[in-house]
Amino acid sequence: MSIAIQKGGILIHRVFDVGGEISLTRAEQLISETGKGPRLKFSTNTRKAIIIKDAPLKTELGVETLDLPSGAFPVRIFARLWNYGVISITLELDIPPDTPWDSLVKLAAELEASEEVDLVALGRKDALKRQILPAIADPADWDIFEDYITYIVEKADGLGNPREFIKKVDVAALILAEDKEILGEESRDFILESAIQYSSTDLAIIDWNSALLIEPEGQRDVADAIEFSLTHLLEFRYYDEMLGRKLDELYDAMDQKRESVANIFRNFYADIAEDSSRKYMEFSEFLGRVENSLKTVGDPYLAVVFRASALEFHFDDWRKSISRKMETLAQISQILHGEVNTRRSHWLEIIIIVLIAVEMVPMMLDLWKFLH
Repeated sequence: MSIAIQKGGILIHRVFDVGGEISLTRAEQLISETGKGPRLKFSTNTRKAIIIKDAPLKTELGVETLDLPSGAFPVRIFARLWNYGVISITLELDIPPDTPWDSLVKLAAELEASEEVDLVALGRKDALKRQILPAIADPADWDIFEDYITYIVEKADGLGNPREFIKKVDVAALILAEDKEILGEESRDFILESAIQYSSTDLAIIDWNSALLIEPEGQRDVADAIEFSLTHLLEFRYYDEMLGRKLDELYDAMDQKRESVANIFRNFYADIAEDSSRKYMEFSEFLGRVENSLKTVGDPYLAVVFRASALEFHFDDWRKSISRKMETLAQISQILHGEVNTRRSHWLEIIIIVLIAVEMVPMMLDLWKFLH
């Protein structure tokens, strides 16, 4: 007999970078009273309430119907505004009562393949961005965004011991949204091994693309912690792409070796070197903020959730990639500053020679008159 879900929900995330920073105070003023929501808190009956420094602003964005092959599903839409220039759009879908596990896996596959989810999220993000535009510093549009799905089970057949429950259902098929292929034992075991628990009644399995949370009391703090780390992943990807683009520009600039007087006087290399140094400092500040996130998420269990998310999202790989690019950027900046100083020295020598020559002209004229 197939195990059925009696109560639960699905959180469908789309995370966008919209600019340099967002003034949350100003954004809160721009959002209407009906749309305002609380700042993000991690609070439950059994865990100490945790408030993130510079906590994001949550705003409700209404309800919409999502048309999927399995049927039409009403979804509640809300957004969180993060002060480091990120907007996360979440579509919350209730799992219908008595939904068999196989049907839930099928629904997961439909959500993964749905283009409507992206269109709805993009539309709501664009509308919200226009509304809070005065609160965004250096607004920009980046065509890359993060997507993630969190499945939350509150009540289900045979849901007593979560460790035993996940052995009765195909968790890997849900996590990977695989409703056609039968996954091998290694794939299943690998995913089940990542399960973590706070108490004997809850459980979290966090993967790179989705997560399964068993939360009998319907708590959302673990889901919030995953979303928190997801926004950091987007910023890692943004800075990695930005630094790669900046390095390409520097390589092109150095290859061109513009030698004209006009370019020397406008400090072509100096401008690029200054911009490179500014980008270096900008990312250093962001990296420090990420490093302090574990201190901010002070609840030990939530810190474990954050670390598990960081592991699945390959934070270390992104950090290493960006660090290498930053080192290269710093080296090139030094070379460019050296190039600028060398050119200035050359021009200073030329100017001195010219001045000496100018001063010698009267002497040469007097000598010429004396000889003639």
